[in-house]
Amino acid sequence: MTDSHAGLFRNALAGRQARLTEAFYQLRVQPDCVSVPEFGLYGGTVTVPGGAEEGVWKMASIRDEIYLVVSDCNYAHSRSEKILPEGFVEFHFSIAGPASVDFSDTGHLHVNAPNLLVCSQGADVQYQVTCGPGPWQSVGMYVTRRYFDRLVHALGGEADKIRAELASIDRDQIYNRQMPFSVDALQIAEQLLASPYKGARQLFYLEGKCNEILCACIEMWLAHLRDDSPGETLSARDLRLIEQAQRMIVADLRVAPTIPELARAVGTNASKLKRGFKFLYGMTIFEYGHRCRMNHALRLLVDERLPVGQVALATSYQHQTSFTAAFRDYFGFAPKDARRLASPSTQQRDAPEAARARSETHNTDTADKR
Repeated sequence: MTDSHAGLFRNALAGRQARLTEAFYQLRVQPDCVSVPEFGLYGGTVTVPGGAEEGVWKMASIRDEIYLVVSDCNYAHSRSEKILPEGFVEFHFSIAGPASVDFSDTGHLHVNAPNLLVCSQGADVQYQVTCGPGPWQSVGMYVTRRYFDRLVHALGGEADKIRAELASIDRDQIYNRQMPFSVDALQIAEQLLASPYKGARQLFYLEGKCNEILCACIEMWLAHLRDDSPGETLSARDLRLIEQAQRMIVADLRVAPTIPELARAVGTNASKLKRGFKFLYGMTIFEYGHRCRMNHALRLLVDERLPVGQVALATSYQHQTSFTAAFRDYFGFAPKDARRLASPSTQQRDAPEAARARSETHNTDTADKR
């Protein structure tokens, strides 16, 4: 096994820039790999390499048509690895912990738990996934296009829209659809994490749960289609334009451009910008800009020691009272208290409250009005 403290399961098993299928090949030749060839099953539990107990990846292959990776980890530091295209339809259940996807110079996708991300990668698209330090629990299911095409064909006409969405992906595009968990899907994902079996029985158990969770995924997907909730297919050009819009937001926090203004400035339409930005950054344009302005305000108050009125103007607020209300709502304390709370004697005591306040999601309806 290749020792790679910085990577995830691909790097740990097969080295840098390894493909998923190469990682599973290396898993298959490990002496502790469990195999049931009569049923086309093999798999094993891989300990996360590192200097501390950082958890395990439970991995299983079902006839080399479905690859399952169950991550139950507590990373001591960030871990990253490059994802090369292999033509899978991927289902990622993020249950706990933050992660991000880096499309090199074209943008970042922030994965927030809990949710389901369905994606399919064009043949010319590469990206890098990063899991931050701390707890990370997820279920990743990678289904070959051949198997998935047979599946949607068996479903008949109700799956035509799924088939059409996947068929429209070009080589330089990545398709994604983000959905909240259904109750059934969440229960199955948690059961996969808590598998009570070992050896061959675990493989049979994982195979059965894969079928269950795949059915739940299809049902969630079809429900989104019935609600006319769009998936998103983004090209390399789209990703660059959305990243350009992000840079415009942070370039001058004294102004808060509207979505139509941003769309016109970068050369795309407002609807694509809204959906693509949410895909790349895991939040609306309004939420992202608001977070940037509030964090900038905190730095100006604490590090630059600017008066509250000047900080308000520097973060697009014309009235100090409006800024004070927004700051208090975001951090849980008033701007005038920022320097006191940032002092060493109080920082540790008040950090949990401030972190909890920052993690609250602001009303996305406000974004649609901007």
